[in-house]
Amino acid sequence: MLLDQFKSFVRENVPLAPYTWLQLGGNAKYFAEPVDAEQLQRLVAEASRHSIAIRLLGGGSNVLVKDSGFDGLVIQLIAPAFQKIGIQGNRVTCGGGVRLSHLVTACVANGLAGVEHLVGIPGTVGGALRANSGTEEGDIGHAVREAQMLRRNGDLVNVTGNQLAFSHRRSSLDELAILEATLELQPGDVKYLTKREQTFWILKRSRQPNHPTRSALAFIDPDGESAGELIHRTGFSGLIEGSVQMNATHPNYITAGTGATADQVLALLEKVKKGVHEKTGVRLQPHLVVW
Repeated sequence: MLLDQFKSFVRENVPLAPYTWLQLGGNAKYFAEPVDAEQLQRLVAEASRHSIAIRLLGGGSNVLVKDSGFDGLVIQLIAPAFQKIGIQGNRVTCGGGVRLSHLVTACVANGLAGVEHLVGIPGTVGGALRANSGTEEGDIGHAVREAQMLRRNGDLVNVTGNQLAFSHRRSSLDELAILEATLELQPGDVKYLTKREQTFWILKRSRQPNHPTRSALAFIDPDGESAGELIHRTGFSGLIEGSVQMNATHPNYITAGTGATADQVLALLEKVKKGVHEKTGVRLQPHLVVW
């Protein structure tokens, strides 16, 4: 059905593992890379009419695909139409498919302060806004003034002002896709901001595995606490399930070895989540989204 109408940019039975950090899981029934918003809208509207499940794929850092694959449509916004960054004064408008690292670099280069501490966080702007990504220095939501989203029926919706709501690793931007967002930042000195960006980058890398191949962050830090510290304190760092392991040095990272499966990842995450709750009373929320 989809291939008949959109065969120029929709493929069938596409392996998803190469698109994710853990490099696990099966195939997508359909995989699409639309060239612009109009093409995207038509595709989503048609898939919705036929009750086809849809997922948006960003950087793949927080995605765990089931071993059986995803029986639906996976969309990736990598076309130039979704990668634009425009700067006017202290306002930055960017596409949802822009890499967060590219947005940070562009803002710093133009002397705009307020997002340099987000350097090193993987994924796209769309994903960062949906999850309100941040560090101890603050989150991305504080700077957002407008957003354009695509609903699951293919309609576009613009949200501004008090329609925007952000909290710890959550936002009100919960439609199918975030196509564009406008951020309001503060003027700053380029040299100073560049040094800050470099410092935050070094700090971020020091908290990640030295060899991050097939590794991914496992849990969201609870408000005011560190998931990694909780895992270490309760004795679950280094825990192994089949060919997957909680990193011994960076306990909140999970690594997939040769022969690993998505089922093994899920089993290990459940063991850690249950164990931490039993010992501390804290219910860890998974950072990985299961497809």
